[in-house]
Amino acid sequence: MLGLKYAHVTLLFLITPSVTAHGGIVYIHRVRNSSIDISCVSANKEENLFAFSLKRRLLQTSQVMYLSKGNTPYINKSEDKDRITVRDEFFNHTVHLTISNLQGQDTDVYHCEFHYGDLPYDKNIPGKIEFFIYVEDFSREPCNCSSYLPLLYVISGAACLLGVLVFTLATAYCCKWPNRRKPQPVVPVYEEMTGVRPTKGKATSRQTDIAKLEETNSSLATFLSNENHYVN
Repeated sequence: MLGLKYAHVTLLFLITPSVTAHGGIVYIHRVRNSSIDISCVSANKEENLFAFSLKRRLLQTSQVMYLSKGNTPYINKSEDKDRITVRDEFFNHTVHLTISNLQGQDTDVYHCEFHYGDLPYDKNIPGKIEFFIYVEDFSREPCNCSSYLPLLYVISGAACLLGVLVFTLATAYCCKWPNRRKPQPVVPVYEEMTGVRPTKGKATSRQTDIAKLEETNSSLATFLSNENHYVN
């Protein structure tokens, strides 16, 4: 997932210069192990500034560092303490930062916040500019795949459930199929009693004999009736 996001950022910087300002965002292109200098300027210079923080958003959402007036900066990650240098100008509502030994995982959108007033009723004022920093890093970083195990379990369970469902439906369909036989033709009662089953398109020999017998009886009856015309 992170590699896909880096690919999108790479495509963006292929079509932009190394440093470009547009719509309140400064796009900065660097390579691995290089350094960068950025300056954050507050949009409000009329109130009393007591603290400053640097945050990132897009690939990660977190606070990088926090600096209160008169104190040393607090850097969230221990591995970043030797990489981030801060020089504040609170009187001028400006903070300068240097990030060295840049890595691919530093790619993100960074924004500044200036804190005014008194705690807990402080007011947060964003800096005038955000910084879209892209670090070109072709080194292979180890993948922490343990976070993907729950997702793999869910996908595997869904696949097994789908397989069981398909097998059940196929079994039910196959069991019902033999019962679907074509209905047997109805045999006439007379044919059933006499043991004669007519065949399609062809008369049986018994039917032929019966027809001949009926024809003979009809001829005989006609002959007898014709003979009666001559009887006085």
